[in-house]
Amino acid sequence: MWRRGAGLLRRHLAAACSRRVRRPPAPLVPAAPSSSTPSSSCRQILGIFRGSIGAPSRCLSNQAGGSGACWSCGATGAFLSCGSCGSVQPVDPSVDYFQIFGLKREYNIKDNNLEGRYKEWQKKLHPDLVHSKSEKERGYAAEQSALVIDAYRTLSKPLSRALYLLKLEGIHVDEEKTINDPELLMEMMEIREAVNDASDSQTLEKIQSQVKKKLEIWSHSFQDAFDKKDFDRAIEATQRMRYYERAVEETVKKL
Repeated sequence: MWRRGAGLLRRHLAAACSRRVRRPPAPLVPAAPSSSTPSSSCRQILGIFRGSIGAPSRCLSNQAGGSGACWSCGATGAFLSCGSCGSVQPVDPSVDYFQIFGLKREYNIKDNNLEGRYKEWQKKLHPDLVHSKSEKERGYAAEQSALVIDAYRTLSKPLSRALYLLKLEGIHVDEEKTINDPELLMEMMEIREAVNDASDSQTLEKIQSQVKKKLEIWSHSFQDAFDKKDFDRAIEATQRMRYYERAVEETVKKL
């Protein structure tokens, strides 16, 4: 599939990864370092395509107002901003990113108006609209705006959305963990070589399309595993998705 001409690289990789390491099922809790780890050269090459694309680390403010009653007028059902008096509400830590956009908590987002809803919330929380309000309310608006941005960035990408769903299930994914798979390593090397050697946008777009297909395969694998509560397989799918998403980014940089 990928551009050949990586014979020397293959021989180097074969020597570096002298034998294929059988990959155990990924545990729900990060396992202790295995005695069978890939060589330093394998780790270095795989590190090229390791991204830090995960659920945002922003902590939600633990302020009052989580009951749904407006702090200003007392109206019930207040969310981000009060529908009755228009007051901006403090961040409610019990509200997840899917609720912010009125979506079901699931991987396959069926609503295609995520960007539109994001822009609507940003307009309501824009500094120009709250500049005349109290210092407390301007602070609420700044927090809510940052939260909406985090929510949109997380849900708009398959990998970060998958990691966030696992996070909501109480499952931590070690994003620094290297996959012990020489075949994947060689594929990433070939992709990188093809990207570096590409001399026109048409070639780069073809490479990008091929990588996106691989990413989509593992995206479907995650959805199937997550729906079945097979979290070991879901974690493995996110680890694969990370490498392919990073490879897509490499093509975007050169386009």
